[in-house]
Amino acid sequence: MPLRSRLRLRATLRRLRLPMAATAPRPATARCCFEAASTPRRAASASQWPPPRLTLPSLPTLEGLAPLAIDSQIKITTITQLNWHVVAMKARNVATLLLVTISFQVLAGIVAQLETSPSPAPEPAPEAKAPMPPPLLPAIFVFGDGALDVGNNNDLPEGDEMGDAPRATRPYYGIDSPNSQPTGRFSNGYNIADFIAKALGFAMSPPAYASLPVPSPTTMQRFTGVNYASAYAGLRESTNAQMTISLSDQVKNFAATRSQLEALLGGREPLNNLLSESLFLIGVGTMDLLPCCNFYLTFPLKDNKTEVQRLIELYESTLATLHGMGARKFGVINVGPLGRLPSVHMSRHSEDPSIDRRATEFNAKLGLLLSNLTTKLNGFRYSFADFYGFTNATFANPSGFGFLNTKYACCTDPCSPDMYVAPCDSRSEYWFWDNWYTTEKASKLAAAAFCSGNAFAMPVNIKELAAMKGSMRDREL
Repeated sequence: MPLRSRLRLRATLRRLRLPMAATAPRPATARCCFEAASTPRRAASASQWPPPRLTLPSLPTLEGLAPLAIDSQIKITTITQLNWHVVAMKARNVATLLLVTISFQVLAGIVAQLETSPSPAPEPAPEAKAPMPPPLLPAIFVFGDGALDVGNNNDLPEGDEMGDAPRATRPYYGIDSPNSQPTGRFSNGYNIADFIAKALGFAMSPPAYASLPVPSPTTMQRFTGVNYASAYAGLRESTNAQMTISLSDQVKNFAATRSQLEALLGGREPLNNLLSESLFLIGVGTMDLLPCCNFYLTFPLKDNKTEVQRLIELYESTLATLHGMGARKFGVINVGPLGRLPSVHMSRHSEDPSIDRRATEFNAKLGLLLSNLTTKLNGFRYSFADFYGFTNATFANPSGFGFLNTKYACCTDPCSPDMYVAPCDSRSEYWFWDNWYTTEKASKLAAAAFCSGNAFAMPVNIKELAAMKGSMRDREL
């Protein structure tokens, strides 16, 4: 064997970790390993062509071998049938033939290993989650102020005569939301509207009206209702005028939604069915009862009515309008103890007892109004959520509910990194998130009290209200 061939064979065997057999000296006359030592190189006659077939070691059949993988990294492509005899005919010396033979033997060993090795066991399929039960009612329509707002104030214009609109679009609002980003809620996370919706089988509050395309909705698929609430809003259009969306404007926005729903549902009857079974959640009045927000508390009208009486008349008009548009189930949240608000007890009105007296008077007249409407309006049903009573019960024993601070805000206004004051670390121990609205924990506890039991919801709780069914006569407009 020529020296170059021997070196090549030696290197190949070394890479394959195979011992190299000792090679006996070749007779001088031998020119090819297939020839006898004494036979001249081209002694075969034409009649002997083609020469006898070469017998090679038995190898696995490689025809049609599909692509395989070793450790998900090495891929072997399909190999067509090989003509071993052509390989042998073209071999010029022992080194070439031996190299080809060894290469195919190694490949055959790999194939055999692939065929015999067990395939990895498939990963167990993730455990299927139980499907969520359907919501207790088809939709929720939300009206009110910042306790229920989920982003309607985000895009209100700035710089009006009365000042900039309040927005919850900056940190630290939403710090405990799923993405730790502001969501338009005046909270560190979810608010009361979200937790009431969750209790009724929804993922969260329906989306803010201002976040939806115009007109909206464009489809009934995944429709869960609309949230029209706006922070700092009041019953009066003049309350925080030009800084928010008043309750009357929220009702106008619902009218636009209703027209779109009628077109999507195909008529008045399916629309009535949807609206009569939906919940209309309302929480408003706080801003109307504060002298800083309602002009008429400082400069009352010249009549024989108190401002609270006039506000209740506005509330009645709003409820009657919604009833006339198809609403039948009303969840109404009263106002809390206004004197406990951080914005109030840090102001010049902190010692003014008339603020809480107005709140008490307003809540009493609102409860009476709701009771009277059951006889005045066909099919009118309601749940009166007592936020005032639940707040006072919590403040009477705050540690029993896990609160250590019920006086100050966790995040002082304007609740933004621009003020270089970070929110409190123990947010679950605070009742108030900012100077006006509650933390996520306080909202969750309040919503639970309104949706279960009858200590702070009357005559039925909100879940019981949602389960009520109205007759077709009740649905007629």
